[in-house]
Amino acid sequence: MYSEVKELKRDQEKAELSGAERLLEQLKQEISDLQRRITELEQLSHTHDHIHFLQSFQSLSISSGCEDSPSITVHQHLSFDKTRKSVSDLKKRFEELCQEKFIIIHKHDFCDLTLDPNTVHYYLILSEKNKVVTRSETNQLYSDHPERFDSYERVLSKESECGRCHWEVEWSSERNVFISVSYKDIRRIVRGDECVFVHNNQSWSLQCSSSSLTFCHNNIMTDLKVPSSSRI
Repeated sequence: MYSEVKELKRDQEKAELSGAERLLEQLKQEISDLQRRITELEQLSHTHDHIHFLQSFQSLSISSGCEDSPSITVHQHLSFDKTRKSVSDLKKRFEELCQEKFIIIHKHDFCDLTLDPNTVHYYLILSEKNKVVTRSETNQLYSDHPERFDSYERVLSKESECGRCHWEVEWSSERNVFISVSYKDIRRIVRGDECVFVHNNQSWSLQCSSSSLTFCHNNIMTDLKVPSSSRI
């Protein structure tokens, strides 16, 4: 009887040791992955290519899921407190780096935009001092103007921007909404790809729906692996 109990205890200790070794390897792998992501994120923070930053940041953010380590009961003399703390500290540092890139937006980069009534399409209505645009079911009686979009429902801002800038848009619609940046001399009157923000190399658009965000440029559509938002 004594030998059986001794054998059971030995088997239990072996199982606990094996589980502890697996946990240690998992923690080592987590530390290695987090160190790699931190290095990649620090390198990414210096890029001047904003599109490359967004695409790379999405993959880094998505792959950095902070899953809890499995709970394994191990022998009392085995302790991984220091290792767990290292993983926790690395995860915290990674999250801080993710936030820092978006927080550092200088005040002079903010743009206060108004919409240009000379460019607004006949099925769009401006309001609130040209800060809000709403789609209408009826044709509006706007005067003719060489800068007005007459083929597609579009409107440009009155202000022109160049270089780095920051602006925000809030939207609501059951249909897709396109938030775009284009050259000022984009075509307005003719029908065809020259006027469609998605289908030419003169504009860059973010297609927003209730469930997805898609970046569009020159007939190339790139789905962004992030939740949709009513504030862009």
